[in-house]
Amino acid sequence: MTLATLFSKAPAPERLEQLEAIATAMAMEEDLKVNFICTHNSRRSHFSEILFRTAALHHGLTHVQTFSGGTEGTALYPEVAESCKRFGFETVELAAHGQRAWKIYHPALETEATTPLLFSKVYNHESNAQEGYHAIMVCDSANEACPVVFGAKTRHPLMFIDPKYSDGTKDQNEVYDQTLKLIASELGFIAKKISDLS
Repeated sequence: MTLATLFSKAPAPERLEQLEAIATAMAMEEDLKVNFICTHNSRRSHFSEILFRTAALHHGLTHVQTFSGGTEGTALYPEVAESCKRFGFETVELAAHGQRAWKIYHPALETEATTPLLFSKVYNHESNAQEGYHAIMVCDSANEACPVVFGAKTRHPLMFIDPKYSDGTKDQNEVYDQTLKLIASELGFIAKKISDLS
């Protein structure tokens, strides 16, 4: 699947108003910083960080920095990397911060050297933006646990179903791939809207 296809699928109509509001809040910034926050920073938040960074580059937005974090840190679940690999991303596994870590990037847009390191951490970890960023809450638990996200200039809920329910089952690959495609369609829409408004 090409990046154009991955990022051009139309989001569900009932999500459009929410997505447009997020894009409008982020448009017209010279230095756009976005932190995707989930409970454990292991699946949805990492998918979102990878895919929004890639979508932004795909749409010519070179002023975007993406981050992810949790209300607690655990570990990046390896199937996130495997799913990205099935869509043409390069995945380089490393050891950092006492855990398995990755560089995950699309070779049409980035290199290993220019790609940020992915590992599980709390949302306000020193490697993340500390102020002036947009917080996107991608799970119910984190949204409820963090009514205030310290340092964020805006806070937006954008919930996705956790693919964790499929872990270890015959459906795992399909569920993670469908999650990736859903997140890509919505974050691709946001990136395109920001590009149009800039």
